[in-house]
Amino acid sequence: MKQMFLLIIMIVVVGCSSEYNRGTYDLYLIPDDYEGVIQVIYNVKNSPQLQREGKYDVIPVDKSGMYRTSTSMYDYGSVIDQYYYVNHKGDRTKIDSLCVNVMGTGGYQNEQGEETHYTKIEVTRSVCGENFRSNGSRR
Repeated sequence: MKQMFLLIIMIVVVGCSSEYNRGTYDLYLIPDDYEGVIQVIYNVKNSPQLQREGKYDVIPVDKSGMYRTSTSMYDYGSVIDQYYYVNHKGDRTKIDSLCVNVMGTGGYQNEQGEETHYTKIEVTRSVCGENFRSNGSRR
Protein backbone atom coordinates (compact mmCIF):
# COMPACT_ATOMS: atom_id res chain seq x y z
CA MET A 1 0.00 0.00 0.00
CA LYS A 2 2.82 2.39 0.92
CA GLN A 3 4.60 1.63 -2.38
CA MET A 4 1.43 2.34 -4.36
CA PHE A 5 1.04 5.70 -2.60
CA LEU A 6 4.67 6.62 -3.36
CA LEU A 7 4.21 5.62 -6.99
CA ILE A 8 1.14 7.83 -7.33
CA ILE A 9 2.95 10.78 -5.72
CA MET A 10 5.90 10.29 -8.09
CA ILE A 11 3.65 10.21 -11.16
CA VAL A 12 1.90 13.41 -10.08
CA VAL A 13 5.18 15.23 -9.38
CA VAL A 14 6.76 14.18 -12.68
CA GLY A 15 3.60 15.01 -14.62
CA CYS A 16 3.27 18.46 -13.06
CA SER A 17 6.91 19.32 -13.70
CA SER A 18 6.91 18.10 -17.29
CA GLU A 19 7.55 20.65 -20.02
CA TYR A 20 4.50 19.25 -21.79
CA ASN A 21 2.29 21.00 -19.20
CA ARG A 22 3.77 24.37 -20.13
CA GLY A 23 1.82 27.00 -21.87
CA THR A 24 1.62 30.62 -22.82
CA TYR A 25 0.08 32.83 -20.18
CA ASP A 26 -0.27 36.14 -21.99
CA LEU A 27 -2.87 38.79 -21.23
CA TYR A 28 -3.48 40.92 -24.31
CA LEU A 29 -4.86 44.41 -23.69
CA ILE A 30 -6.12 45.60 -27.08
CA PRO A 31 -7.43 49.08 -27.94
CA ASP A 32 -11.23 49.04 -27.96
CA ASP A 33 -11.60 49.93 -31.63
CA TYR A 34 -8.87 47.62 -32.98
CA GLU A 35 -9.55 44.83 -35.47
CA GLY A 36 -6.79 43.02 -37.36
CA VAL A 37 -3.41 41.37 -36.88
CA ILE A 38 -1.47 41.87 -33.66
CA GLN A 39 2.26 41.22 -33.54
CA VAL A 40 4.37 41.00 -30.38
CA ILE A 41 8.12 41.22 -30.95
CA TYR A 42 10.48 39.91 -28.26
CA ASN A 43 14.13 40.71 -27.47
CA VAL A 44 13.99 44.30 -28.74
CA LYS A 45 16.68 46.48 -27.15
CA ASN A 46 15.53 49.59 -25.25
CA SER A 47 11.95 48.29 -25.04
CA PRO A 48 10.09 47.61 -21.77
CA GLN A 49 10.10 44.21 -20.03
CA LEU A 50 6.75 42.44 -19.88
CA GLN A 51 4.86 43.22 -16.68
CA ARG A 52 3.02 40.50 -14.76
CA GLU A 53 -0.57 40.30 -13.60
CA GLY A 54 -0.87 37.15 -11.52
CA LYS A 55 0.60 34.36 -13.67
CA TYR A 56 0.04 36.29 -16.91
CA ASP A 57 2.48 38.44 -18.90
CA VAL A 58 0.67 41.67 -19.79
CA ILE A 59 0.89 42.78 -23.42
CA PRO A 60 -0.52 46.31 -23.90
CA VAL A 61 -1.02 46.42 -27.67
CA ASP A 62 -0.77 49.85 -29.32
CA LYS A 63 -3.23 51.31 -31.84
CA SER A 64 -1.21 49.89 -34.74
CA GLY A 65 -1.48 46.33 -33.39
CA MET A 66 2.12 46.08 -32.19
CA TYR A 67 3.99 45.58 -28.95
CA ARG A 68 7.77 45.40 -28.61
CA THR A 69 9.44 44.05 -25.48
CA SER A 70 12.98 43.47 -24.34
CA THR A 71 11.84 40.22 -22.72
CA SER A 72 14.06 37.70 -24.42
CA MET A 73 11.76 34.83 -25.29
CA TYR A 74 8.10 33.97 -25.54
CA ASP A 75 6.70 30.95 -23.72
CA TYR A 76 5.71 27.83 -25.58
CA GLY A 77 3.16 25.09 -25.11
CA SER A 78 -0.61 25.24 -24.90
CA VAL A 79 -2.11 28.68 -25.55
CA ILE A 80 -3.71 29.74 -22.27
CA ASP A 81 -3.93 33.41 -23.18
CA GLN A 82 -6.61 35.95 -22.38
CA TYR A 83 -7.73 38.76 -24.64
CA TYR A 84 -9.44 42.00 -23.63
CA TYR A 85 -10.52 45.16 -25.37
CA VAL A 86 -9.62 48.21 -23.30
CA ASN A 87 -11.46 51.54 -23.61
CA HIS A 88 -10.04 55.03 -22.97
CA LYS A 89 -10.95 54.74 -19.25
CA GLY A 90 -9.05 51.46 -18.87
CA ASP A 91 -12.19 49.32 -18.58
CA ARG A 92 -11.72 45.79 -19.97
CA THR A 93 -14.15 43.72 -22.04
CA LYS A 94 -13.26 40.04 -22.53
CA ILE A 95 -12.99 39.00 -26.18
CA ASP A 96 -14.82 35.81 -27.13
CA SER A 97 -12.45 33.03 -28.23
CA LEU A 98 -14.39 32.77 -31.52
CA CYS A 99 -13.12 36.29 -32.32
CA VAL A 100 -9.42 35.39 -31.95
CA ASN A 101 -7.17 33.54 -34.40
CA VAL A 102 -3.78 32.44 -33.06
CA MET A 103 -1.61 32.77 -36.15
CA GLY A 104 1.66 31.43 -34.75
CA THR A 105 5.19 32.30 -33.79
CA GLY A 106 8.51 32.73 -35.52
CA GLY A 107 11.89 34.33 -35.30
CA TYR A 108 14.88 35.62 -37.17
CA GLN A 109 18.44 36.75 -36.59
CA ASN A 110 19.61 40.27 -37.42
CA GLU A 111 22.97 41.30 -38.92
CA GLN A 112 24.53 41.47 -35.43
CA GLY A 113 23.52 37.86 -34.72
CA GLU A 114 20.82 38.85 -32.22
CA GLU A 115 17.73 36.67 -32.21
CA THR A 116 14.30 38.22 -32.32
CA HIS A 117 11.11 36.24 -31.83
CA TYR A 118 7.54 37.18 -32.54
CA THR A 119 4.03 35.92 -32.09
CA LYS A 120 0.97 36.92 -34.11
CA ILE A 121 -2.74 36.77 -33.45
CA GLU A 122 -5.71 38.28 -35.23
CA VAL A 123 -8.83 39.71 -33.59
CA THR A 124 -12.17 40.65 -35.11
CA ARG A 125 -15.48 42.08 -34.05
CA SER A 126 -17.28 41.54 -37.33
CA VAL A 127 -16.69 37.91 -38.40
CA CYS A 128 -16.43 35.89 -35.16
CA GLY A 129 -16.97 32.14 -35.46
CA GLU A 130 -15.30 28.77 -35.78
CA ASN A 131 -14.00 29.61 -39.26
CA PHE A 132 -12.33 32.79 -38.02
CA ARG A 133 -10.86 31.08 -34.95
CA SER A 134 -9.33 28.39 -37.20
CA ASN A 135 -8.35 30.44 -40.25
CA GLY A 136 -8.54 34.12 -39.36
CA SER A 137 -9.38 36.40 -42.24
CA ARG A 138 -7.47 34.05 -44.59
CA ARG A 139 -10.16 32.00 -46.24
